[in-house]
Amino acid sequence: MKLMKTVTLIAAATVLTAAGAGIQGVSAASVSETKSALSSKQSETSTLQTQLQAAQAQVAKVDAQASAKAQEITTAKATITTATNQIASYDTQIGKAKVELSDRTAAMKKQLQSLQKQAGDSVTGNVYVDFVLNADNFSDAVSRSFTVGKLNAANKEALSDVQAVNQKLSDLKDAAVANKATLEANEAQLEKDQVELTKLTTTVQAKQAALQAKVSDNQAAVQALQGDLTKANAEAKAKAAAAEKAATENKTTTQTTAPAKAASATSAATTTKTTAASSSSSSSVATGSLSGIGGIAAKYIGVPYVWGGSTPSGFDCSGLVWYSAKQMGISLPRTSQAMSTIGSSVSLSSLQAGDLLFWGGVGSAYHVAIYIGGGQYIHAPEPGQNVTIQSMSYFAPSFARRL
Repeated sequence: MKLMKTVTLIAAATVLTAAGAGIQGVSAASVSETKSALSSKQSETSTLQTQLQAAQAQVAKVDAQASAKAQEITTAKATITTATNQIASYDTQIGKAKVELSDRTAAMKKQLQSLQKQAGDSVTGNVYVDFVLNADNFSDAVSRSFTVGKLNAANKEALSDVQAVNQKLSDLKDAAVANKATLEANEAQLEKDQVELTKLTTTVQAKQAALQAKVSDNQAAVQALQGDLTKANAEAKAKAAAAEKAATENKTTTQTTAPAKAASATSAATTTKTTAASSSSSSSVATGSLSGIGGIAAKYIGVPYVWGGSTPSGFDCSGLVWYSAKQMGISLPRTSQAMSTIGSSVSLSSLQAGDLLFWGGVGSAYHVAIYIGGGQYIHAPEPGQNVTIQSMSYFAPSFARRL
């Protein structure tokens, strides 16, 4: 009887141990599969984020080109207006010259009429000769000849001067008209280029939006898998505890407990990592606490992006920085390319609030922002968006300059 009882107890213990091992094996497999899926999704998200950064850079480059075109068009329009006013001025001066020429011609006619009266009946058919021949004596003839010579020389010089001025003004007007035509042709080409850039902007923004949607979906999937992993670890821990309680206190119990502790450690590490990532992504800087150029720029959060914009009614990226600096009495170049060459270089790991962040190269930067601390910056992003605060992890700059 004792032998039978002993055999039964041993059999029961064996069954319980095998069951615990089976439960633990299933849990370990579930955790392993979840970890594998999580790792794959995190890798995919990382790749998508790299592609998104490239797409954001492309959007910024196109925006920089479009802003430059907008500024060129504004300059072209102003130059055309100047040329138009210049042509109008030449027209006015030409009109005055024609009036003067008419007045001088009329004066000459009066002189001829006066001489004709003094000469009497024509003998030679030439008023000037008749005037001289009708002199009372030789002395009078010499005097009259001298008078005729002076009148002819004066009239000839006057008429010649007026005609020269008139010709010069006509030439200047013709040059101005030709210049205006060239300017208008250039303006038309600039506007055509801007239309093409607008189409390109729509294309690259759509690509950016699609990638952003994929990144967001993947991030949601990563969070879900992290939740599943935490749950699987908790279940594994609970099943291990149940198996430990059911099994006898021997080596089998020790072997069952060890994987449970390892699973618990993995769960704690995963939870810590998730919490840290969450903390990092939620960091922010209160705009009310900002000072300097960043504090000025923060006043314009919500202002729409406008190509070539440099006023509170609309900004492009360099327009926001230029205007904010101007409010502080700081004179900066108007474009991001020129801004990227001033000040001193500063490492992205040693940034201070107020430093300027650039995308691209020194002298060829296509985007600029103002660093405000906490890994964040204020900038005017792109058409369809407003001045806002973003994280360096969302769109990382290439380098920085300190004014």
